[in-house]
Amino acid sequence: MEKVNIKLESLEEAKNKFNENILNDELDNYIVTASKHILPKERIILNIHSNSKIEKENIKSLIHNHYQKKVAQLKKIDRYDDYFRLILLLLGIILIIISEQLTLFLSELFLIAGWVVIWEMVYDILFTGIKRKRDLKLYKRLATCEIEFLN
Repeated sequence: MEKVNIKLESLEEAKNKFNENILNDELDNYIVTASKHILPKERIILNIHSNSKIEKENIKSLIHNHYQKKVAQLKKIDRYDDYFRLILLLLGIILIIISEQLTLFLSELFLIAGWVVIWEMVYDILFTGIKRKRDLKLYKRLATCEIEFLN
């Protein structure tokens, strides 16, 4: 079990200064960055060090809710991204088929455009999609992570 150490003086340090129902961006970045170094098979434990009496349940729910919302957001993006990839693939194939029917200059233009569209879809799958899936796994782990409070 790997532990991420966090020092909080008050509940306000954990909250966004503009919306108290949202986790502070700085704290979110720290938790995500520190958690990326933890092996995927290991459980994440957040150790919150505090000298004052902070509302433990509020912080737990704030952190868990924040990452549950991120999980839901990435799942929604993935669902729509699959439709977008399918449309790009069909568009690329149509452009390549059209290029076979046209004269020399237009044929080359449509052929290049078709392969560029197909390459964009492949690039999205290989790089953007894989990164998003890796982030989704991390957010799922953080949404259910154990939170311990230490004085």
